[in-house]
Amino acid sequence: MCRVKARVKGKNRILQSLGYRGKREAKTPLGDARQARMFIVPKSQAGGLRVGSTVTVTIAGRRIKCRVKRWSRGAKLLVPTKEYPLRDIPASRLRRVLVD
Repeated sequence: MCRVKARVKGKNRILQSLGYRGKREAKTPLGDARQARMFIVPKSQAGGLRVGSTVTVTIAGRRIKCRVKRWSRGAKLLVPTKEYPLRDIPASRLRRVLVD
């Protein structure tokens, strides 16, 4: 899991990526972001996100449509309509939005 800067509903938020492909998780944060399948919004930043709605998330200039679902302890899960939405973003652009 890695954390990325994103824009959701007009606010800058930090999302945590989730999901990996294959037998093992990626070794680097960049590879981890590339194979992300969904994103977690922490409870502190999840205000204004209604469960069941569709929101547009902007990460590294790419607009991604996501469904909002419940997650643990007040956090929300953003599930993109397209699988692996960040896989074809150039590494230089993706590195700029990585946190940590």
